[in-house]
Amino acid sequence: MKKFLAIFFAKMAMFFSRTLKKGGGTALPGLIAQKIDKDILSKLVKNLKDGVVIITGTNGKTTTAKMACDILANAGLDIVSNQSGSNLSRGLISALIARSNLTGSTTKGDLAVFEIDEATMPEAVPMLSPRYIIVTNIFRDQLDRYGEVDKTAELIGNSLRTAPKDSTVILNADDPMVASLASYHENTAFFGLEDSGLKTESKLAIDNKDCLLCGAELDFEYRYFGHLGKYKCSSCTFKRPKPENTVYKAELNPENSIISLHTSKKENIDLTLSIPGVYNIYNALAATSLSSILGANSEQIKYGLENFTAAWGRMEKIQVKDKYIFLLLVKNPTGFNESLRSFINAKEKKNFLLALNDNFADGTDISWIWDSELELLKDKENSIICSGIRAEDMALRLKYAELDSKNIVIEKDLKKALDIGLSSVSTGETLYIFPTYTAMMEIRNVLVKAGYTEDFWQPPGA
Repeated sequence: MKKFLAIFFAKMAMFFSRTLKKGGGTALPGLIAQKIDKDILSKLVKNLKDGVVIITGTNGKTTTAKMACDILANAGLDIVSNQSGSNLSRGLISALIARSNLTGSTTKGDLAVFEIDEATMPEAVPMLSPRYIIVTNIFRDQLDRYGEVDKTAELIGNSLRTAPKDSTVILNADDPMVASLASYHENTAFFGLEDSGLKTESKLAIDNKDCLLCGAELDFEYRYFGHLGKYKCSSCTFKRPKPENTVYKAELNPENSIISLHTSKKENIDLTLSIPGVYNIYNALAATSLSSILGANSEQIKYGLENFTAAWGRMEKIQVKDKYIFLLLVKNPTGFNESLRSFINAKEKKNFLLALNDNFADGTDISWIWDSELELLKDKENSIICSGIRAEDMALRLKYAELDSKNIVIEKDLKKALDIGLSSVSTGETLYIFPTYTAMMEIRNVLVKAGYTEDFWQPPGA
């Protein structure tokens, strides 16, 4: 009876949230259901014949999950996912209830692919009993919630201990913190880059220089960004594991990446990834690693990645009349730096809107902007609008980056800032917006109300 009541009231909440446009029905229904039946999540996932995939880590969860869903759907699997980005337990429950009948005896779908917040892992893993777990990377992020990176690694590692012994843990070999998690579970697979031409010389946002096994300093032969690269411990035997899934050649462009993949099935795939950046190559590798294990062939992987469109707010391109907006969510220095690098390597100057909020979902500690390489914007900007709750803090950071103050405008109201930003670009040009999470949501809501894009919670064909 508890399960029935939980699903009934959750479905009612979902219906009214979406009908009245008071939300996406991605969190509240799950919260209601969990209040009525605390075991509702574990009950619902038992209906999925192919089980559950968990994707966690600091950056790339949403993009990796969407890439995996696209590939696996093309391979013929019916996927349940939380692609709205609601990655706490309530979001997972809402996604399952949306695909379940009233009694909870049937859940439409073969496989669930869930992105999960790192802090939710200890709660979620025992309830979901996942068959596969992907850890993308571990960077310093929202210090008010997670603490330092070694604490995040320990949190995820202890969660892996509670996973079924026959599950497979897929790890980023190039991230020493992630690779060290292999000690928490006996069944692991690895992905990583093998193109040393992508290495970076930047010394900023290196969150880990020490071996998590013995504490000695790591020696890096080269790094791709942050602390991701080819490494070995200066004292013990810990070193970068050999990855089964690799990208061995890559050409980076402002709006795409041309890559050559090698899969665990010994297949080579040449493709053009429609979104730029080294970090998105890692996302594609993680999705490929999972899809290959689940039986997707090279044609299905290639088609899924080449036809991939960015998740909302993650390099999402939106047309506004005769102009364009590029939304790039930022929430920590490493992600911000790599997003900047993806779009400022071209010669022409660009127009930017930097929207900084410090709400709980953003992380209330904004000190990370001082570790972000905003110096990269110098002489690359036509104009920069600083907006959001902490607009003045962002403007101050730009001052210390020695950008021309004549090109910087402060407008805390996001709607007004968006209008100013769009007026600064010419026909056919793009305004590049780097918002934190709640700022991105507010900007998207403005665009939705104006009819330029769809609500992110709407499923295909809805």
